[in-house]
Amino acid sequence: MKVTKTDVVRSGMPDYFKIYTKWIEHYKRSGDQQSKMYAYHYARVAEEMGQATIDDDVTMDDLLGDQ
Repeated sequence: MKVTKTDVVRSGMPDYFKIYTKWIEHYKRSGDQQSKMYAYHYARVAEEMGQATIDDDVTMDDLLGDQ
């Protein structure tokens, strides 16, 4: 999954892309699968709010990388 930040800024709304990046970094450091789940959740929320775009490129490398 490739998540890219957009230029959309809305006052009064949390920066869900930033929340995603914190969770994905925690996952990369710890390997904790729940952190990865939270990261993907916030990536999707960021996409819904226009703060990010997601390219769902699922390859065998992605699937085998978590084993």
